[in-house]
Amino acid sequence: MSADNERKEEPESKVALRESEERFRLLIDSLRDYSVFALSVEGRVNNWNLGAERLKGFSTQEAIGLHLSRFFPEEENAERVPERILERAEQEGRSEYEGWLIRKDNSRFWGSVVLSAMRDQDGRLRGFSNIARDLSERRRAEKAQAFLAEAGEVLTGSLEYEKTLQEVVRLAVRGMADWCSVAVQGPDGLAVRAAAHVDPTRESTVRGLLGVLPEAESKPTRGIRQVVRTGQAELCSDTLEAAWVRAALGVDTPERFLSLRARSYMCVPLKARGTTFGAISFVAVKPGRSYGPADLALAEEFVRRAGLAVDNARLFRKAQEALTARDEFLSMASHDLRSPLTSLRLQLHAVRRDMLPGDDGPRAPEKLVSRLESMERQTDRMLRMMDALLDISQMTAGRLELKRQKLDLVELVCGSVGTLDEELRQRGVQMRVHSEGRIEGMWDRLRLEQVIDNLLSNAVKYGKGQPVDLTVSTDGTTAKLVVRDQGVGIAPEDQERLFERFERVRLDRDVSGYGVGLWIVRRVVEAHGGRVSVESRLGEGSSFTVLLPMRVQAPAQPGCAQETDPEVHPPAVH
Repeated sequence: MSADNERKEEPESKVALRESEERFRLLIDSLRDYSVFALSVEGRVNNWNLGAERLKGFSTQEAIGLHLSRFFPEEENAERVPERILERAEQEGRSEYEGWLIRKDNSRFWGSVVLSAMRDQDGRLRGFSNIARDLSERRRAEKAQAFLAEAGEVLTGSLEYEKTLQEVVRLAVRGMADWCSVAVQGPDGLAVRAAAHVDPTRESTVRGLLGVLPEAESKPTRGIRQVVRTGQAELCSDTLEAAWVRAALGVDTPERFLSLRARSYMCVPLKARGTTFGAISFVAVKPGRSYGPADLALAEEFVRRAGLAVDNARLFRKAQEALTARDEFLSMASHDLRSPLTSLRLQLHAVRRDMLPGDDGPRAPEKLVSRLESMERQTDRMLRMMDALLDISQMTAGRLELKRQKLDLVELVCGSVGTLDEELRQRGVQMRVHSEGRIEGMWDRLRLEQVIDNLLSNAVKYGKGQPVDLTVSTDGTTAKLVVRDQGVGIAPEDQERLFERFERVRLDRDVSGYGVGLWIVRRVVEAHGGRVSVESRLGEGSSFTVLLPMRVQAPAQPGCAQETDPEVHPPAVH
């Protein structure tokens, strides 16, 4: 009876075993994102799952018997990396590797490999388990983040226009292109202003092939001009299949285009303050490098930052030119004013002499009239010079035009905080907003965003990673915004000049600034009829307070409310 039972139970156990093995096989095959297979003691493939087939391109029949070294590039095999990780797994039970791996077609990907030793109950080595994963996207994201961080640091380091353009293209060839060019709209049309190549010896060649982009006879459908005209980016993954790319880049002949060896191409509009003023072209030359949507997204973020940097440098150059023109004018005017003043002084002496009786009696009145007319002409000449001085002063100061509309200050503050999300996460800064509900007034949206952005940016830069508090309140007639940080603080002697133009108060040696951000804040707030002030102590942080009338008031000085200044236009100048 017992023997019969054993015979009946034996098939059931085999069925259970087969079902268990099948479930385990299905489990392994379901791991589509992981390459899971076993290796022999010698390091050769024993089995193969669907994830391994998808990741490495080999079918099961092709993979069985391959040595682990087949999945590593030549340079890693030259250093005996596969053998070393097998030895470590045998000695320590486990070994890990992260680096370049290769597929069946020898294309590379960045991945991880974990080897674990498989031993029987007696401790004898029976082989190894291999779990591999493609980490290309993670590596791409890490490199993109590091590239953008470096770009942000480099691009804020200079206000020289030409130098900034060259920094842009050099950054691009270090991080995402084999050669790059920047085309900017200027007096002579849309022209390439800077270019760089990953091989410095070829930079002059690239610059020689790229110059002023010819005017198209009709509206372009593709290329740099189209990108500038529409403000939309352009991507061509394979230039060998797109003859239009040569004209798109502004290269005049097919022979010259071939010498550039372009394989893949992107063009992204260069924008600032809502205006497209140029475009940056990225070109890949190396075989196997092809731009895709992820590359385009990175390029757009890079160009967004570059656009602000280039525009700031351009505005700074205009400001410097205006200051130079003003100084030259003042020098010439002071020299020219001496001439009529000297002449007027001589005429006054002559009139005085004519008024005194002489030996031959009183002076003739016609002489006095003549001298008075001469004095009047000299006076008119000086008035014209003073008017010219006033004109140059107004050109430097500008006139700020406010486009008032009904706005919620709390919403503006929250919106500005939202735009800093990425920077706040990177710096580990918590920004807390305190409000009493909606606080509405008649203000200029763009100008108030400038005020808020500059104050928040300063609080983050100088806050030493501590929380920043923003409090929005009102007494019914005046809105009040207070930005409080817990950072380095400001010395009393520096607070008096903090809001002056081009005044750089060195609060932290690791942070650089242009010296115009808080000047812009003061100009905009005062144009609204408000006031801005600061309270601070060294080592205890700073508190900036902005008071804004909620209703339109008459300006304190004639023309102040309509004042505009080309230097005030950037969204935020830090």
